[in-house]
Parts: sequence; structure tokens; C-alpha cells
Amino acid sequence: MSFGIWASGLRGFKNGKARDIFNYSKSNCLDRGDFDPPKVLSMIPSSPNAAGVAEKIVGTPESHVGGAEVNGMSKIAELIFAHHVIQGINFLRMHGSGGSVSVYCYQKKWYWADANSFVNFNFFGADPGREFLKRIGPGLKATELNNFGVLAQIAIVLSEYDRKLPKHATPNLRIEIRH
Repeated sequence: MSFGIWASGLRGFKNGKARDIFNYSKSNCLDRGDFDPPKVLSMIPSSPNAAGVAEKIVGTPESHVGGAEVNGMSKIAELIFAHHVIQGINFLRMHGSGGSVSVYCYQKKWYWADANSFVNFNFFGADPGREFLKRIGPGLKATELNNFGVLAQIAIVLSEYDRKLPKHATPNLRIEIRH
């Protein structure tokens, strides 16, 4: 299954006029369902050393990947991308004073009413990155967008916006994610 992400944000003001708008969009983003650990492991080149010999005797790593390994890899990816989201919010917090990030999630369901959520997060507290994840988490779960693919895309959006936001401009970003 895939999802699309769209984001736009103000880049502050210069001489009383708004700067150009930040825009980001990507469709057909991969979520956890499309993550194929054996394929990833097969991209790692075989080693000509003792590990390579062991591979010939015991078999290739992808022949040993089972449910526990897949779940472990997925959990590691979720942790890494959650960390990147936290860092992205914390970096945006360093710009200007205040600011906000809004996240709208939508999932069209064929069997029941569609699911959606909206969170408007204002920067506050000692650790805004963790607060941001706590606030958007229930909405991601309600729309079945709580996977590492979504976290990765949110982290990319935050990073791109941070890179294009002037140093003292107040962050004002809107993110929309559709399943």
C-alpha cells in the first residue's frame, strides 16, 4: 500500500512582504507493507572472507529472514525515523519565536466511513520533538499511517523546510498525508 504527502509553509517575511512559499509533494510513497527485507539483504554484497565462506556453507542471509527478523528490522526503522522527526521539530524550534506545524491525515475506507485526523502543534516545552510525536501519534494510528514510511516522509519534509527557512523566520508548516 502507498500514500501521498503534501506540505506547504511560510518562509517568513522580508521588508514587510511574504517570501516565497515552501512546497513539497510526493505520491506513491512506500509504507511498511512494501518493505522487503530479503530484497534489502540481497543488495549487500557477498564477502570473500570467512563470512563469505560461512554463507556458502549455511546459506544466504535472506534464506534465514523470518517473522522475528522482519519485525525487528521494522522496529529499528521506526525508531530511526521517529528520531529524525524529533530532530526535525527541534531544529525548527531554533528558528524565530514560536511557530506551528499542522498535520492532517486521511484514509479512504471502502467498508466504512473514512478516517481522518488533524493536529495543530505549537512549539512549546523543553522537548517539542517528543511532544509533536505524542500529539500526532493517535491520528496516525487512527488512519493506519503509523509506519516507518510515513515517519520517513515527515522527517524529509521537516528537513527540507528547515533547510529553506531563513534563520530568524517563524516556522509555519502544513502537512497532509493521504492513504
